[in-house]
Amino acid sequence: MIKKNVLVLIICMILTICVHSISYAQLDPFSSPRPADFREQIYDRQSEFERLDMNSDGFLSYREYNGTFRLFRDMDINKDWELSPEEAKYMMTFAEIPDGNFIMGTDEPIRAFTQPATDGGPAHEVHIDAFKMAATEITTAQYAMYLNSALKAKQITVRLGDAKDDLVRIYYSVPTYVVEGAPGTEYAGKPYTYLSPITALSHIKAENSPLLIPEHPLNQSWIRYVPELESFHVHPGFEDWPAAFIKWWGAMAFAKYYGLSLPTEAEWEYVASGGQQYQFPTSDGTNGGQRSNYKCYNVLQEPFFQGADTPDEYVGFRMTVGSYPPNPYGVFDLAGNVWEWTLDWYDENFYQYLVDNEITSNPVNLVGEESPMDGSIKGGPGQPFSHDARVCRGGSYNYHEAVTRTEFRFPVYQFIGNDHFGARVVLHNR
Repeated sequence: MIKKNVLVLIICMILTICVHSISYAQLDPFSSPRPADFREQIYDRQSEFERLDMNSDGFLSYREYNGTFRLFRDMDINKDWELSPEEAKYMMTFAEIPDGNFIMGTDEPIRAFTQPATDGGPAHEVHIDAFKMAATEITTAQYAMYLNSALKAKQITVRLGDAKDDLVRIYYSVPTYVVEGAPGTEYAGKPYTYLSPITALSHIKAENSPLLIPEHPLNQSWIRYVPELESFHVHPGFEDWPAAFIKWWGAMAFAKYYGLSLPTEAEWEYVASGGQQYQFPTSDGTNGGQRSNYKCYNVLQEPFFQGADTPDEYVGFRMTVGSYPPNPYGVFDLAGNVWEWTLDWYDENFYQYLVDNEITSNPVNLVGEESPMDGSIKGGPGQPFSHDARVCRGGSYNYHEAVTRTEFRFPVYQFIGNDHFGARVVLHNR
């Protein structure tokens, strides 16, 4: 009887592998590994460590580190006021962004989703003061460090929720730990992240996603909560993946906790332009499968889609940060991988407001009201919005090329945040 059960189990496992080989060609154990799925990380944190180590003693003091004191102290595990290479293994590093002027926005319609975008103009000149931007998106290791520190500081709470309550479009109940702002904090009760053990989309058609899209099994949170230890951990091997399933509150809380900020739309686009008015925020202003992680399925349902049909270039999941060449400022992954939250509220007429009122220096839109989370909201990609939303930038691994444009603005409700939503932070003062 036992042997029979084992045989049945083996047959089921073989059938499962066969099914996945059809849905996810890159997981076919009988095919050769695709180079695009195994890109080597270009971002070299060890080199950054050595560059910052001004006295070459093999350690980083707070004065040598180019982040904030709070980041430094959370990495300084043994509290000896210096970071060893092991303590700084997953440290956040920053690129120096000089002050300057650039042309923000575009008068050219950007075709995205079902119609051309009308909110990217008018193009107007903007001045941006100097600041620092994180060289990469927030990683799982960095976000887990924050969660552990914030939990000890009673800034967050953790409860067992359900992944299907997080708009992941599945019918099944999947127990999932939910991180929220603790009582008495600025974002009390607001969801920061769902530590989803599953991918974000399944086989359900939705108003804004008419296709049945099975997402890649690698697109889960990879951050785990262990209630017995009251601590967060990253699944080994995924420490340098961009943190995902991050809501706007979860991104903003991380930034404030470490004395940082989310970038404004203007700051993000200024860096994305590369100092050369790049059309795409890549190493040379063009885009393609060798320059960023995007376009793995046909969200526009185009008859001549060039994404997933070119498997040597495109992948179906987010990848280790810094796997593609940086832009001229030394910033990685501004195009693709995960959407990045900004500080701004979305207003399709904001640029015209800036022009009409002759606002040309460090613009930011702080006017908006939080949308309810009771199911009453409407809107999404290609659909009108019923309530105020925040702005995301940069596109993600699964969206098409148009949204990776430097000027593209993507309105998103604050409580949205599945496997292709993450964040990047900036530092204005030390």
